[in-house]
Amino acid sequence: MSGQSGRLSFQEKLEYMVSTLRSEIINGTRKPGTYLPAESALAKQFRISNKSVRKGLDELVAEGLIVKIDRVGSMVSKDRQVVTVNFGCNPSLTDDIQMTELLEAFHRKHPGIRVRAIPLDFFEHVSSAGEMLSSGLLDVVSFSNSQFQELVENDERLSLLEPLEPDEGIYPIASEAFRCDGRLYARAVSFSPVVLCYNKAHFREAGLPEPDSYWTWDDLVETAQKLTAHGGRHSVYFVPASLNRYSLFLLQSGMETSRDAEGRVRIGPKLAYSLRKFSDIVNDHDIFPKYFSGTNEDDSVSLFMQEKVSMILTTYFSLNAFKSLPLEYDISPVPLLRRGGEQKTLLLSIGVGVNRLAKEKEAALTFADFLASQEAQLVIREKTTSIPARKLVAEQGTTDALNRPARYLMYRELFPSFMYHKDLGLSIPSLKSISNRLKEYWSGISDERDLHMRLEELIIESNS
Repeated sequence: MSGQSGRLSFQEKLEYMVSTLRSEIINGTRKPGTYLPAESALAKQFRISNKSVRKGLDELVAEGLIVKIDRVGSMVSKDRQVVTVNFGCNPSLTDDIQMTELLEAFHRKHPGIRVRAIPLDFFEHVSSAGEMLSSGLLDVVSFSNSQFQELVENDERLSLLEPLEPDEGIYPIASEAFRCDGRLYARAVSFSPVVLCYNKAHFREAGLPEPDSYWTWDDLVETAQKLTAHGGRHSVYFVPASLNRYSLFLLQSGMETSRDAEGRVRIGPKLAYSLRKFSDIVNDHDIFPKYFSGTNEDDSVSLFMQEKVSMILTTYFSLNAFKSLPLEYDISPVPLLRRGGEQKTLLLSIGVGVNRLAKEKEAALTFADFLASQEAQLVIREKTTSIPARKLVAEQGTTDALNRPARYLMYRELFPSFMYHKDLGLSIPSLKSISNRLKEYWSGISDERDLHMRLEELIIESNS
């Protein structure tokens, strides 16, 4: 605090004091029946006036966290009943939806409920969450749409979640990710389509028109070649083996198949074309960097931030990396597979579910509902580039100074193009298997025929 105090406003210093004391009381650092430091000591510690300290302490009294005793001091309430809710979440939520600030806001509103955030490994999220839900170690858990799909594919784990009442204020498409057999199992909090993000300055310097909704992948390649020739840098990148990137090309193909003379399933021409177009872009190392580092989507964001590439496939979540940078950028829809083709893009959604067997179920439901409330959704709208799931909040204007894309509200026109991984008709393990086969194909271990055969096998398995 001492290193920041000179840069903080009066109100920020006051909020910092209240937040610090509240957290120390809720997490047990300050025990019931013990006294807070004297007002003069708090004023010195937080560098505010005694009058401001008293104002802050009045807030804690109103929340039931402390009791003021005349001529003695401020005592942490003895009879305060606090329940703890264990929340398993993706660590990325800190940036995606400002989870730290949301937790502080929840604790202010519900001082009798303490939420303990437990980070879960992204790649083992579903198995870890399933085990911890069944053992009672988690009361609330966050899911991406693909993680929820994986949970649904294991019927026993889905039964661990409490069915929720629909919320008509949430975008229907955002909630759709967390429905199964007509029932809702997670409260949508935020969502994003995959979009094309581009450096406006690079386009302007090269004298090239910016991307638009009429662009095809061929247009992207042609423009990328011109950008590279002009700027001497690679011009396009995305993490090719990522489930949230290569699946886009499968969606755009419609997963078209046919049958040969013997009745066997074969990759259709449109699907074959989509896979080939995808691989042609990835393997063109004049325009596409040779960074096959796994599935870490931060790689593309880092390259774009350093202006080492001009275009990336990304999401509104990842745009948070640019919100405080003097980076001149914008977004457009992902290119079409062919001119005049149907616009399709992959949609990602974040939701929170409640353990059906939670000991403190009411508290858990209160927290899940809070994250989708107008109060919490306003934090997401004002402090991030992510899209709130609550429609009226998402579409209202903001007065902040975040570096948002000029086309931020573009997503409203793209709803008919949104599709989830589940629309491919393949299981999550099958999609992960395709990812591995694609890496083998790009490295020369297997050829296009091997890739097609494996995909045909998976399609047959999914339909059996």
